[in-house]
Amino acid sequence: MNKILFSLVVLVMYGCVDTDADILSSDQLTVEGEIQENKFAEIRLTNSLFFEGVIDSLEIAKSIETKARVEISNGETSEILTLKREDSKFPFLYYRSNIIKGELGKNYDLSITVRGKEFVSRTELPEKPEILDINFLEFIEDGISNPNYRDVKLTINNDVSSIRYFKILIKNEKEDKFGLGGPFIFNTENISTNKFPLIVRYLKFDEGEKENQFKVNEVMVLQLVAITKEQFDFWKSVKGDESTFIENSSFTNEVVTNISNGAFGYWSGENVESIKFKILEK
Repeated sequence: MNKILFSLVVLVMYGCVDTDADILSSDQLTVEGEIQENKFAEIRLTNSLFFEGVIDSLEIAKSIETKARVEISNGETSEILTLKREDSKFPFLYYRSNIIKGELGKNYDLSITVRGKEFVSRTELPEKPEILDINFLEFIEDGISNPNYRDVKLTINNDVSSIRYFKILIKNEKEDKFGLGGPFIFNTENISTNKFPLIVRYLKFDEGEKENQFKVNEVMVLQLVAITKEQFDFWKSVKGDESTFIENSSFTNEVVTNISNGAFGYWSGENVESIKFKILEK
């Protein structure tokens, strides 16, 4: 998922553009902020870049914002976040709380001050999702059954009294990083039953070809993540629901965000149901 955010940070400037108002300006702040139940808040900040051709690793590192004052409050306690490092993600430097953890029923105010501008937002945590059952289905490719792979069917609990929003992250237990499930995001807007099935795929692209990662006898880890409507709308507006990495794209100011003052991105509560399973033949 962090690869998507990097693609959003980097703006390709080939060809014609309309006006400065139609494209994200250089040096625009990008925010990827999340707080999960019983976990510290994590805020990743980057600045958009103009470039032509190949952008080198030094320029990528320069895009990471490390001089901001980042503060969160839960209405009772306020905390200035400190800079941490995690090499398995981009940006590898990020801001994290050390006192405040996510709790249901509380609002979390975010304030980011950098270069004389303040960016603010508010979020809350959604209820934890619940996977009731998991089954493995025949994998059909180009009309032909492939016995070496499976599709995965989840049965998910549903509260019909409200619309809920989700994203799906998956990885092989041997992998360090989570990839995007297919679908990446979805909601329960048109679901009126107290449980519902969801067919999930985990595809990777190799030289333009899609390859199913649900191979028989492999062990997988899947995260069903409840997210806020604001995060859902953000990903939907950059076509994250298509479960493809967004490469070589420029984005307009129509991208949905809940960060004030012209920033790009989201500040969102999350709640995670994680399951580990082996892909079975039947």
